[in-house]
Amino acid sequence: MTTTMAAGLVVLDTATASAAVTPFGHDCTDQNGVRFCPTATLDQRVPSWDGTPLDVDVTLPATGSGPFPTVVILHGLGEDKTAFEDTSPEGSQALTYHYNTNYYAKRGYAVVTPTVRGFGGSCGAASRSSAGCEKGWVRLDDYRYEARDVQHLLGQLVDQGVADPAALGVTGISYGGGTSAQLAFLKDRVGLPDGSFTPWTSPAGTSLRIAAAYPRWGWADLVTALVPNGRLTDTAPADYAADISPFGVPKLSYTTFLYLISQLFGTVAPEGADPHSDLTAWYKAILKGEPYTGTAIQGLLQSMKYKGTTAIPGVPAPMLVENGWTDDLFTAQQALALYNQALAASPGADVSLQLGDTGHPGASNRNDVVARLVDAGSAFFDAKLRGLGTAPAAQSVSLSPMSCPAGAPTPAAVRAASWAAAHPGTLSYTWSGLQSSTSTGLNFLGAVDRDPVLGILPGTLGDIVTGLITGTVTVDSLGAMLGGDSTKFGPLFSQALQKSDPCKTSIALPPANGIIATGPVRTKAYTLAGMPQVTATIRNIGADSQLNAQLWDVAPNGTEILVSRGVVRVKANQSGPVTFQLNGNAYTFAAGHRPRLDLLTSYSPYSRPGNGLSTIYATSVRVQLPTVQVSP
Repeated sequence: MTTTMAAGLVVLDTATASAAVTPFGHDCTDQNGVRFCPTATLDQRVPSWDGTPLDVDVTLPATGSGPFPTVVILHGLGEDKTAFEDTSPEGSQALTYHYNTNYYAKRGYAVVTPTVRGFGGSCGAASRSSAGCEKGWVRLDDYRYEARDVQHLLGQLVDQGVADPAALGVTGISYGGGTSAQLAFLKDRVGLPDGSFTPWTSPAGTSLRIAAAYPRWGWADLVTALVPNGRLTDTAPADYAADISPFGVPKLSYTTFLYLISQLFGTVAPEGADPHSDLTAWYKAILKGEPYTGTAIQGLLQSMKYKGTTAIPGVPAPMLVENGWTDDLFTAQQALALYNQALAASPGADVSLQLGDTGHPGASNRNDVVARLVDAGSAFFDAKLRGLGTAPAAQSVSLSPMSCPAGAPTPAAVRAASWAAAHPGTLSYTWSGLQSSTSTGLNFLGAVDRDPVLGILPGTLGDIVTGLITGTVTVDSLGAMLGGDSTKFGPLFSQALQKSDPCKTSIALPPANGIIATGPVRTKAYTLAGMPQVTATIRNIGADSQLNAQLWDVAPNGTEILVSRGVVRVKANQSGPVTFQLNGNAYTFAAGHRPRLDLLTSYSPYSRPGNGLSTIYATSVRVQLPTVQVSP
């Protein structure tokens, strides 16, 4: 058998064509230069390790019988196996450009696209009553379930001679990005329901391991992503104990949106049926607010450690991590948490970073930036799984700066050998005067226009999310209101994802009820590259509260652009110094512009306001902006 390379694609001599390959026993058909081998009916689904039926497709190169280097592509929350199935390498939409089944199969890979349990044909809304789905509900990316499902499927393909056990890769976006990161840290182990680990082997006994992982838009610690308390930093791995104490500030619009997606398209466990997957009880407790005590909150805190990577010890498989500066759900901080967790396990860990204006709303996902990142991702897989070309150097970072206004040329990426080397300078300033901000209690809809969810959701979807937040729609009546028909909502989600504009400008108006720290004007441009840090001396008089930070770029013409935001939980009657970081960005402040930091005790509906009244007094507010320039 001989192989040649043409335009980056694998071309096999026709003499290598062999007997039909049937992954999972499924027939394959020719499809634009590849072979597509689908699960065509519910009866053809593949039972997972616990019997849950999984709807999974495989796409193969045009010829050859295997074993092939193999890439699993995992979809996002509410989607199914078709999300990244396409019939051309360029893809039919921006997010499938060079990131789809046809693209990778033409490069010589077997491509596995499963529907994760609880969605689609894997016991989702349309198939939940089918055989084997009695407990096939959403486990919220629990590595003892969703990640183990992927391991089980790969093991079967290895035993069938389809997948090469020495060349197994995994990637995914959002929900699939979370699983991809988990699989990287699991590497050659399986997580068991009791929390212990066992070696990963195929059903026939072949030892297996992930050789490369490319998680996109994922997370390390789901608590810090959905309910941040401000204790996560860019210089240390996530610490689950610190991240849950105190209980953080829920991203209210996003948690509502994600719960709605799960109800619309998935199968959610009946309330009280599964303490590790009790999404409804957890959401009700978050919606209710302080005090965050009781059975539901305790169950959430005990279970969330299995929904990320912080409870998985050891050095991960080679990993290229992508997250978005402007992603208000799974922020760039989550990528740094994965990066730092790998380096804490081993200073020589093979992990590298991609950060850009990509991800969930409010990211713009500009075509040229997405293309830059996914092409680097495929080069990473080629190097790690096929021995072709070179992968990014271990611990290196590639930062794609945000470009404003929309349509402006894309700046060159900032590349560095390490995270610290990407921002050798610091612009610091301090605002010393005494200021205060008073919480307004339950004021859910105060900043809708800047909210990454309600600011873009069309019609019916926006009304449902608003109704859940304000109480005019109850969780218990949600199912009946939706009528069981989720198909009509699918296009609305796709439309919403295309509407984010992180370059949105507004008139520069410092908030009347805010603590404000305005920075200096510089005569030359400088580029923020990292997580802005805020330190202040505070005194909170009253109930549990919060400080919501927004960093603005204020132009000489009186307009402003939101550059970054973040939040820190402030406990009842807390006093003394507080330090926390914002979500971060790579953003250039033009000559003559100035940064301005606003600190607010309420920023709804993005952050859930506290139930009690409080006033936070602050002095000596210090802002530190990490910069590309040594002397900004």
